[in-house]
Order: sequence, then structure tokens, then C-alpha cells
Amino acid sequence: MADQSVFDKIHVDERDKADLGGVLEQLNLPPAVIEFVRKNQRTIYIVIGVITAVVVTWALYDSYHDKKIAESSSALSVAQKIEGDDKVAALQDVVNDYTGTAAARWAKIELARHFTSKADNAAALQHYQDVRQSIDDTNPLFALVVFGIAQAEEALSNYDFAVQEYSILKTINGFESIGYTGAARIYEVQGKNDSAVQELEEYLGTLIGDAPESAEKIYISEKISRLKESQ
Repeated sequence: MADQSVFDKIHVDERDKADLGGVLEQLNLPPAVIEFVRKNQRTIYIVIGVITAVVVTWALYDSYHDKKIAESSSALSVAQKIEGDDKVAALQDVVNDYTGTAAARWAKIELARHFTSKADNAAALQHYQDVRQSIDDTNPLFALVVFGIAQAEEALSNYDFAVQEYSILKTINGFESIGYTGAARIYEVQGKNDSAVQELEEYLGTLIGDAPESAEKIYISEKISRLKESQ
């Protein structure tokens, strides 16, 4: 009998192809493991199929998500370069087409700033509030959004709400000055000079590490003196 060529097709029983136990025997696994596999072979195939489907679906979602992020960033970049009313429409398209992305949130902020420039503070406030609902206080946009809300509330003479927002800014690193002086300004407008002085004195207390002759300390001290004289 002629020697069998390595290229000759080896006959494999179709039953062996579907027998995981036979494969495991060749791997010298314990008999108990092989017996378990034989008894639960159908279930194992189903589990493997489900896992494969999940992995493939997740990979496709990641690909779709990455594509959406890239497209949204590009659309925002284009919208920001447009002038006039067309820019508003383009930014709104970014908001509508790419909901939930960072680009959509930034487009809302751009719209809020546009409405602020047009003195449409109610519309600006709504856009800032929409963005805040979609982020938490660890988001880099949080302080900017709170500041926008505070300004809009102040412009609408919603002073109590504005003070609440400025109070939040007092707790955010880098925004303390805006928070204290904003709250003090509102109290002054309302004729509550005692409260305005209290805000400014608290702010002055946060500047302990600054040089006595720093411009900020001098300005706040003079502001406090003027407010006390007018009481």
C-alpha cells in the first residue's frame, strides 16, 4: 500500500466533528471534565454562540460610536466657522443629529452664547440648563455652564436663583472671584449692602496668601469701604 500523502484528505466522521468530548480527550483532560462537556454540549454551543454575538455586536457599536464622535466633531467645527443666522441653524443641526455627544453639548453652549449676545436671556438660560442636565460637576464644562446660568438668571432679574449659582462658583477652583463678586453685586443691586459686604469680606479672606498690595486685594478692600460708607 502506497504511503499516504500529506495532501490526501483525511476522512473524519461527521459525528466526531461535533463531539467536543473527543477533542477534549485528545487534550488529555480529566474524564470528569470530558463527561460534563458531552452531557452539556448543546448548552455549551449556545453559550459560545451568545458570547460571540455579544462580542461582535459590541465591536460594531464601538465602531459606530467612534464614527459618530468623529462626524459630530467635524460638523461642530464647520458650524463654528459659519456667520449669521446660518450659524444658528448649523449649530442646531449638530444638537439634533448628534444628541448625547460632547459636540452637541458644546453646540448648545455656543447657541446659549449667541442668544446672550442678542439679549435673549431666556433662550440662553434654557440652553445652559439643558447642558447641565447632561453633565455632572466633574465635567470640565460644568463651571462654564454654571457661570452662564448665573449670568442669565441675573439678567432676567431672578436674583435668588442667580445667587445660588454664584454660590456654586465660590466652591470651584479658579471661579471663586466670579462667585463672590457676582453674589455681592446682586446684593448691592437689591440694596442689601450688609450682605454684599459679607460676601466681599469672605472673598478677601480667601486671598490671605496674596501680597498685601495685590490689585485684587486693593480693589476688594476699596469696594468694601465704599459699601460700608453708603450704609
